[in-house]
Amino acid sequence: MKADDLELSVVAPVYNEAEAIEEVVRSWVRILSGVELTAEIILVNDGSTDETKNILERLSNEFPVLRVISYSPNRGYGYALKTAIQATQGKLVVTLDSDGQFDLSDFLKLYQSYRSQGLDFVTGYRMKKADSPFRVIAGRGLNLIVQILFSVSLRDTNCAMKLIRGDLARSLNMEARGYPTPTEITVKLILLGAKTGEEGVNHSERIKGQSKLRFFRTSVSTFRFLLYLRKKIKLYKAGVINSL
Repeated sequence: MKADDLELSVVAPVYNEAEAIEEVVRSWVRILSGVELTAEIILVNDGSTDETKNILERLSNEFPVLRVISYSPNRGYGYALKTAIQATQGKLVVTLDSDGQFDLSDFLKLYQSYRSQGLDFVTGYRMKKADSPFRVIAGRGLNLIVQILFSVSLRDTNCAMKLIRGDLARSLNMEARGYPTPTEITVKLILLGAKTGEEGVNHSERIKGQSKLRFFRTSVSTFRFLLYLRKKIKLYKAGVINSL
């Protein structure tokens, strides 16, 4: 297939997801086989230390739609997602996590808004977040902070499931290493003038395995990154720097 013919690239980072990744990949392949879009799946194995790499290599031999990029050591969620996006060829890019918490078929709702409203970017919002009450409250707090710092009036800026015009996604300078990466994507796309929409998506408990987030450390690093991003945006708007 020629790159110009590829309509959709589905991307996700993968780190130590040996317990769940095969089930997730098989479900994604099944979903994509039922839509009328030519597609690829690009997964970046971010220095996994379990059997993730071997499982992904086996699945890539079974499914031509799947491409796997592996490296070591672990470099963080943001670096892995950026690597995946840069490897895409699709006219559209869908980002999500690889732990089974998002239903890939929900991308059709994002795609419908993208087409019907002439958008560049559609971000999901988790209609009912399947997480502990503490993390749900923390997520709402993060979204409130983002609204205050960046004047972004969206319900869930850090939702991992997003649909982005391919050339726009590949042009992004993504700097975050970890948790705030989806928020960085959202804020930068809006600032760069992307026509933006928002659609509700389902959110479930992870299929298997454990979350890699460590609340206190993640909270501190996220807040520091948001302050950095706010300062950088001010410099960009003032003409001191020429890119985000």
